[in-house]
Amino acid sequence: MCALSYDMHLLNAFIAIHLKLKQYKLQFIFFFLFWFAGLLFFLITEPGYHFGRIILFSITVGLPDDVGYFGQFYAIVWPILLEVIFFGFITGELFEKYNPVITSRILATHQRNHAVIIGYHHLSERIVEFCVKNKKRFAIIEDCEELVEDLLNAGLPIVVGDATENSSLELANVKSANEVFININDVRVAIICTEKIRKINPSCQIYVRAFEDHIQEYLGESPLNAFSFSTSKWAMDDIHEWTKNRSGTVIVIGRDHLTHRIAHHISQQPDREVYLFDDVHEGIEFEVNKQLHLRKKYTRFLSDLEAYVNLKEVTQAFICWKKECEFDEAIYLTSKLNFFYPHIEVFVRIFDEELKEIVQKHNAKTFSTSKKAFKMLQKEVKPNSIIAP
Repeated sequence: MCALSYDMHLLNAFIAIHLKLKQYKLQFIFFFLFWFAGLLFFLITEPGYHFGRIILFSITVGLPDDVGYFGQFYAIVWPILLEVIFFGFITGELFEKYNPVITSRILATHQRNHAVIIGYHHLSERIVEFCVKNKKRFAIIEDCEELVEDLLNAGLPIVVGDATENSSLELANVKSANEVFININDVRVAIICTEKIRKINPSCQIYVRAFEDHIQEYLGESPLNAFSFSTSKWAMDDIHEWTKNRSGTVIVIGRDHLTHRIAHHISQQPDREVYLFDDVHEGIEFEVNKQLHLRKKYTRFLSDLEAYVNLKEVTQAFICWKKECEFDEAIYLTSKLNFFYPHIEVFVRIFDEELKEIVQKHNAKTFSTSKKAFKMLQKEVKPNSIIAP
């Protein structure tokens, strides 16, 4: 591990120097040509001196007395170019902050026998954290620079670009990858990426997050031979335990596959009414029954709930917002439910373990789909995987 860390730092230093030399290419070419012109001038005008002395003349050390006008001009300009271009490059440019996007892209290109992670969301964060902690080789492809800004500044191997483009896959060196994790929400993009990756690398393991069963079946067939999984299905293991043999009305708040799966699962239980609050979708992927009531409403306050459901009859509430920026709304609603309706058992979806204690202060339980998915994925990967336990 120490050797790998040392190699990584050495590679970063090499890439940094390579980038600055490339940026200063024209200046150094001009600098070399000017010196070469001076060398030729002294070779022609001072034939009586040996070659070593001519070299000294070309760097303005010990010039002849009868050097001529060009020689005098050369003696004035050479030190200026030497200071501005050469020493200016060394003392200034080598120590400045390099373009992190370009540096990270080149670093990704140099990865070998590594994992390529496509899409940087909650599950990908856990994979990257594991890789960094255990000194594993990886490269990330993410089209939103803001999502990976901290990773770029940390000098990690990242390609900022569209994963469906061959150029992005080449920059991440998919051809030499041992495995690929595709963790994106767009099914179309996931399929395109899987097919392109399989053409580039016929032997690497491909793990794809996909919700629908028919998509999983398609991805698993030859020649793709990808292992597909659903994080929401894995998360339902805990949900089944929490809702088994329970009664009363249930509130489910959110807008993703897991939210809909929770609402549909509970609605199939006898004598239970489920109110699903989803401010985006007109319907859900599952068959809606008489016990499932969909409300297209963004729920921030108790009044938003009280307008549709009698909270005195509610026994459980699942707050499943996916955006981290909505955690303050989640904790506010949790606190109000605990204060005014303490009989309601509240479950809150979180992504950072640091938030767990905040939620528990309001007598609510927490669950993390990404944490659960990461543990389950570790059980499915090959023994040579970067995340193998």
